[in-house]
Amino acid sequence: MTTLVGISSRAVSVSRRGGGAATWLHAISHLDPKYGGLSAAVPALGSAVSTGGQFSVALAGFCLDGERYRPSVAPGMNVHHFPIGYRGWWRDRVSRQTFRDLVRESAGLHVHGLWQLSTYAAARAAQSESKPYIVSAHGMLESWALANKRLKKTAYAWLFERANLRSAACLHALTRAEARDYRNFGLRNPIAVIPNGVDVPSVSSPEVFLNRFPELRGKRLVLFLGRIHFKKGLDVLCEAWTRVSRDWPDAQLVLAGPDFENTRKSIEMLLEERQIRSRVTFTGMLANDLKWSAFRAAECFVLPSYSEGLSVSVLEAMGMGVPVIVSEQCNLPEVAQHNCGWVIQPRAPRGNELEQALDDVLRASSQTRARLGANGRRLVSQRYSWRVVGEQMSALYAWAQGGGFPTAFDMELGAIA
Repeated sequence: MTTLVGISSRAVSVSRRGGGAATWLHAISHLDPKYGGLSAAVPALGSAVSTGGQFSVALAGFCLDGERYRPSVAPGMNVHHFPIGYRGWWRDRVSRQTFRDLVRESAGLHVHGLWQLSTYAAARAAQSESKPYIVSAHGMLESWALANKRLKKTAYAWLFERANLRSAACLHALTRAEARDYRNFGLRNPIAVIPNGVDVPSVSSPEVFLNRFPELRGKRLVLFLGRIHFKKGLDVLCEAWTRVSRDWPDAQLVLAGPDFENTRKSIEMLLEERQIRSRVTFTGMLANDLKWSAFRAAECFVLPSYSEGLSVSVLEAMGMGVPVIVSEQCNLPEVAQHNCGWVIQPRAPRGNELEQALDDVLRASSQTRARLGANGRRLVSQRYSWRVVGEQMSALYAWAQGGGFPTAFDMELGAIA
């Protein structure tokens, strides 16, 4: 569905600039998956766009020294590495010139994330070379995210980030809620609402996961999969599990993902204090067949996050037919609308919603869980496959280069009156 709201002539004129070879350069901080969902979603988006054939995609990763991870990308997609810190960037004239050359040879840029050198460098290079660029905030303008390190972000926004965003040909929102975040930040650019995508295997087995963690065989598994980080709501999850686990002695909470900012130590201390350390299993990061197998072994997926753009893990869980419990901050009201699981508010005054949802899913019959899972699988297939998302993003790139107005997704031109 397309929404036209007060056309901004300045934004449209910016979007018409550019041209040349139909290669779009994606700029991102980090390509190692331990740094979060962008490192998986951005290369997958590039692959989906490239596979469509209308555009090719190159990746510019601003990475730490020794960050060797190279994502699985479409054949022929080039991946370029650059320094991540401002000091190293300004000292490395060769890297700056190489990046400028990549921008000059590209039809446009897609910039992922905010508050990073990658955003600053890409936006400034695009402006200098008169290339259209699109910015994806990936949840980084959500109120909780802005409140985290608020003073630093306020100063940085005043110095750099607002100018970077205002000059973008288009702002990419993962959800309608994120579109409102852009407007609340005072931005008048066009906004395109295109979600993340996922591709799930047609065949998988719980045995791969259970063979790796045999102590979980015979348990009823509630799965969290993501970074072990305080913003994911793991504190309230563990508090809820303290109470729920008493009524379900055969249930086990599985926390899967890489530790971030030493959060795991704090969570383990909380579990020890609540005397439920034995009722929670940390697996570390799960990838490829092991990850899909973990979804297959779980009775439920849970993400009570305080702040999200659009969680790939939730979409993967639904795509695998797993009922989900998500917070309102996950920006997926479709979970409730399409009866795929529960949407809860993890904190007071409704803090017991998470506890109730966990009890509900464990109390539900296998037939009920199967029905919820089937609803989620169908929703992901229709709206969130990478094929669909790749086609939508290609249409946005074509418009940014001067093509016709896209109609395959929600889009606003100009500011809301």
